[in-house]
Amino acid sequence: MINSVMSEGLRGMQNSQREMLKSADEIAKANVRENPATQAVDQKPLPTNEPLAAVERSNKSDSGGSIAEPLIELRRQEQLFTASAKLISVADDALGSLIDVKS
Repeated sequence: MINSVMSEGLRGMQNSQREMLKSADEIAKANVRENPATQAVDQKPLPTNEPLAAVERSNKSDSGGSIAEPLIELRRQEQLFTASAKLISVADDALGSLIDVKS
């Protein structure tokens, strides 16, 4: 039973890590300047020596939303990762207590 709890905790940590990487990738892509040749006609192209756009003016993320969505998802996955790690810690403590009782 404790082994299955530890396995679920590990699976939760792995899933959270995978989703955090996706969110971090979306955040990184959101602040990349488009090629000036592919920008809309009414937009003035940015000079190539100008730094990347501010977050407020950044491109939409891959999901079609603003940069806020991947940031929120990153924070959510961080909390899920922490909860899964605590689950493993509690299972480890319980296993240690069971071993101490049997000894």
